[in-house]
Amino acid sequence: MINKFEIDEDFEYFLRKFGEPSIITECNSNIIEKYTGKLPNRLLEYWKEYGFCGFKEGLLWIVNPDDYEDTLDEWLEHTEIPDQDVYHVFARTAFGDLFLWGEETGYSYKISSKRGWIIQKDGNSRKENDFSIKLFFGGARIASHDIKNEAGKFLFDACVKKFGPLKKDEMFGFTHSLIVGGESNLNNIEKVNIHIHLSILAQFGQVEILDNKALKQKAFS
Repeated sequence: MINKFEIDEDFEYFLRKFGEPSIITECNSNIIEKYTGKLPNRLLEYWKEYGFCGFKEGLLWIVNPDDYEDTLDEWLEHTEIPDQDVYHVFARTAFGDLFLWGEETGYSYKISSKRGWIIQKDGNSRKENDFSIKLFFGGARIASHDIKNEAGKFLFDACVKKFGPLKKDEMFGFTHSLIVGGESNLNNIEKVNIHIHLSILAQFGQVEILDNKALKQKAFS
């Protein structure tokens, strides 16, 4: 007997904010089997129901971790993070933020590639996995996944208007990286291949690992 998917309140709230998924790639049973016991059961249920897909014209994506293994290795290569746990990218944004799930430690890190930051999150125990993944989506805010220009205005809608919605392997990247002093404005943005662009940024060798305290200091500096 096949269990029918029942949406939870958190993901229902997420869909009210971000809309129905688009650019859907079906998730096959081999991928489900591979990540059973490694990622939250509830996330695997989302995969079965919605596949790997984008929301809000590509602002936020649920992704196949397999597609990001090489990219993740490049970003973590010169850190001690891989010694702590085995990590998988489970979601990403239009501007190249990657969200990492540790097999033992849960939602542990966010990579802000545009800044060259790896931001440490609180993580969780295995028994809290399903709760934490529901909270990730239910607590998602459109503004938190967008980025502002130098004048304080959000850029995503302007990017979509200029370049069109994103495909699954595309992102909006800064042609002169913010890591090396590029400006956060529309004229400094192109639609690029996400894997190539993130690889280039990782090779800058200026990755910083920040906890919440350090991140706040960056915000006010």
